[in-house]
Amino acid sequence: MAEPGVAAVVAARFGGDAALYHAFAAACAEQFALDVVAGRAACAAGDLAVLRRLAHNLKSALSLLGRDAASSLAAQVEAQAATGDADSAGLSWRALDTALSAPGAP
Repeated sequence: MAEPGVAAVVAARFGGDAALYHAFAAACAEQFALDVVAGRAACAAGDLAVLRRLAHNLKSALSLLGRDAASSLAAQVEAQAATGDADSAGLSWRALDTALSAPGAP
């Protein structure tokens, strides 16, 4: 299933306020860059608590932006980290990292 387009996201999740969407997306892009670095460090250190917190926050922001596939990846990381499955959480984080680092993202 395709991700919703920006116009659909603006209409459905931002009350039609494109300026608000773009401001939120810009703030998210800045935060996502920090989250990618923190997530990589958490994976390297095996810190599942940090990975779970990052994934939880990303899940919500990505959903609001209409990035449903990335939001689902974040939910997967969160669940895997919560159960202590470091290997799976690390693999899923790498997929999420790729999605967050893609050109044109937030």
